[in-house]
Amino acid sequence: MTKKIDKLPSLRGEPLYIPFVGALIEREHEGKKQILIQIRDKPSDPTYSESFEIPGGKFRAFEDIYETLRREVKEECGLDITFVEDEDKREDHVNRGDTSSLIKPYCLTQMQKGPFLGVIFRCKAKGEPLKKTNETKEASWMDVEKLRDLIKNQPEKIYTAFLSVLKKFVEEV
Repeated sequence: MTKKIDKLPSLRGEPLYIPFVGALIEREHEGKKQILIQIRDKPSDPTYSESFEIPGGKFRAFEDIYETLRREVKEECGLDITFVEDEDKREDHVNRGDTSSLIKPYCLTQMQKGPFLGVIFRCKAKGEPLKKTNETKEASWMDVEKLRDLIKNQPEKIYTAFLSVLKKFVEEV
């Protein structure tokens, strides 16, 4: 089933993808690697509401990608990002009064039927996860082994935009 999108961004009448960031927030707890997982709680998106997801969200116009990442994580799960893998490898290049940046994310994800294209980062954070926000609920730490089992046996419970990302992650750790 293709999700109906009421209004897509467009340029000269051509519909465009909507870019977003996502955060794979990791920690070690009692000798086990864990990742922060939350439940998508968007009644406006009945196809994916109640799915497991990682924190993330859309860019504001002219917002730096790392600012977007930190803001969205804070809004969605209440954590403060303390580390982003390869953020220190960013390369800024100034030209004609503007700057382009070379950024090294963990990976990109694309929903083939759109309209989302995600830039995913591996992170660490501090704080206590919020139990409920206006778009998510039940943010909590999940053991990687449990996540691996979920991906293998019940992939339909994971928000499609993050399924390939989480599969890559559990295969690498």
